[in-house]
Amino acid sequence: MRLVRVFPALILVTAFYGVLANPALGASADTTFSTPQYVDTTRAGGEPVMVNTGSHGTLIYSSHQGLTHLYRGGIGSLSTAEFLTTDRSEVFVWTSSDGGATWKFDNADDIGATCTVTVPCVGFSDPDLTLDSGGRAYDTGIDLVNDALFSSSDGGKTWNQGTANCHDGDRPWLAGGVANQVFMATDTIEGELSHQVFVSNDGGSTCSLTGIPDTDGSTYSGDGKIQVDKTNGNLVEPAIFFDSNGNVNGVGVSVAGSYGSPFVPHKAAATTLFAHWPSLAIDAAGNYYLVWDTDERAADGGGCNGTGTALPNSVQLAISSDHGATWKQFTVARPGNVRVLWPWVVAGDAGKASVVWYQRSNVLDPDCNAGSTYVYEAQVFGLGSSIRTVNASGRSIHEGSICQAGTDCVANGKDRRLGDFFTNAIDLRGCVVIATGDTELTDPLGNQLVTSRPLFIRQVSGAPLVGSGNCTT
Repeated sequence: MRLVRVFPALILVTAFYGVLANPALGASADTTFSTPQYVDTTRAGGEPVMVNTGSHGTLIYSSHQGLTHLYRGGIGSLSTAEFLTTDRSEVFVWTSSDGGATWKFDNADDIGATCTVTVPCVGFSDPDLTLDSGGRAYDTGIDLVNDALFSSSDGGKTWNQGTANCHDGDRPWLAGGVANQVFMATDTIEGELSHQVFVSNDGGSTCSLTGIPDTDGSTYSGDGKIQVDKTNGNLVEPAIFFDSNGNVNGVGVSVAGSYGSPFVPHKAAATTLFAHWPSLAIDAAGNYYLVWDTDERAADGGGCNGTGTALPNSVQLAISSDHGATWKQFTVARPGNVRVLWPWVVAGDAGKASVVWYQRSNVLDPDCNAGSTYVYEAQVFGLGSSIRTVNASGRSIHEGSICQAGTDCVANGKDRRLGDFFTNAIDLRGCVVIATGDTELTDPLGNQLVTSRPLFIRQVSGAPLVGSGNCTT
């Protein structure tokens, strides 16, 4: 069913955006992003991830299939029928061979031997993408009782290896190791501090039966996308720290010297946290970049859940040049009159990183208050000596509230169409690309859609994160 854009001017306009996010931090004079482009207008796009496959010449884009992101306010729209016809109980995958100008959906035939009737890659949610050192790409998806794992040796055009159940768990994250090796981090018992890391050494066909714990069950837990430090082979995870009452009181990383070695936590900062987890990236020189959003609140019993009225908060960045032992902290964004949330980071050459986050049009708690949501991006150079920001989307990608209560959002009729996160990546040019869900489409009758749609935004000028020159198209 054809969908109608609610922002018709964007159909004709190809302007680029470079809007100041925080005058105190400065705005990039030459970093701009393309007009946002839909990867697909019929399939769901929450919690999207991307990876550049290098020598294979493709970008892979994967998103949540939408079942646990359904919005009750859109059930009566024509998009409900589209959701039912596109449902295959697997995460969605697209590939682009032209830098994101066009996208090809990987249907059941493209998935091949991995996702068939006999060996199903069942897993409608929680995608994540990574590459091993040999160029094999991996994706994952969960189906409440399993973490599927499947891989591609041709840049995502076909997926020829995998297992329906690497392990049972919740919110798996992937990191590629040496050729045909991938690590999966997952919470083995939902709702408990049960985080473990498993390994596959055969391209994702099988996984280790036992994992390496990355939590002590009370004071800290690995939580977020796992990384491999290419300079020394360390496994590194974002980590959240807790006080004696189980409240978050800090963020940092947890480091294992190799698979099988115990994880050792390192706190980077004492802080509050609004998102479900911090985000971690490692640059080519082994510098660690950790980003998170703070959660300042008034002690007045207000807010969505009585935890206090939301106050202006910030996106924070901590950088470590000694593998997580010590950290230097920076403020990426503190607008002062709006709410910022869900930062993600990707790193390139030594000293270079990109941070993206959602920026709201007001300071109200997004869990139960309406507002406009924009995608902002910061270029971090010189290990934090230069941080410059732009409004990367140029327009709102979502109007309304943003529920963070997981599957309870659907049960209570709240809006969880964006999921729990969005991401940035580095493309074949060495420049920044952004993947986010978008809810700005309606059906032909003007009704809200039942799920978000996958959106792609590309850096089109400014310095790249990898290499030199300019990202000008």
